[in-house]
Amino acid sequence: MWSRNEDGSPSWTLPLSASPPAMFRITNRTSRASSRGATWNRAFRALGLLFLGLLTACASSPNSTKESVNSTPARVRFMDYRQGTVFELVNEAHTDRVALYSEVRSNTTTKVTNNEVMSALLDYLDSSGFERHARRGIAPRTSSTLRWGGEIETGGGSIYMVVDDNSPLDQRKIFLDCYMNHVTLWSNIFQLQRVDAGPDEVFKKPELRR
Repeated sequence: MWSRNEDGSPSWTLPLSASPPAMFRITNRTSRASSRGATWNRAFRALGLLFLGLLTACASSPNSTKESVNSTPARVRFMDYRQGTVFELVNEAHTDRVALYSEVRSNTTTKVTNNEVMSALLDYLDSSGFERHARRGIAPRTSSTLRWGGEIETGGGSIYMVVDDNSPLDQRKIFLDCYMNHVTLWSNIFQLQRVDAGPDEVFKKPELRR
């Protein structure tokens, strides 16, 4: 902006508001681009996890001559306390598939997946932030105050994360992301479980509600 000095000579002054808005727009665009990049990255990871689950559903049995990616026994369990639903996955290193499915059970909440899929699931939950908000121990099996709970059991012990109506928004988002992707994977794992059901009883697929 042109102005004149006291002696009458011309002078150019840069407006104070010129630079900051430009810097803000650049920073804002960079932030949005970074956020979109992280969102797409997580979406692709979730699709990869689902793809592994679908491959498991199509495969009759793993190749016994191939070394497993992760042979550590592991169990992942997510619960909806208000609906009373449970979605549990164990790997073959944890539970024998034939032995579990041959046993007559009262429910179909537990499914067996191969070690590779379990390894991918654990990596996904870790990168999603589950462990950062988890506590050591076992999640409550029932609760009248909590909404959801998640539990991971590996060779190093058990950790869990619970969410209620007063949980911080960022923790709720992290948990729901883990919960939804776990249940999606669980739903695509093939299962032939023997159940103790009468002729008029029908086992419905647990409802997934937010």
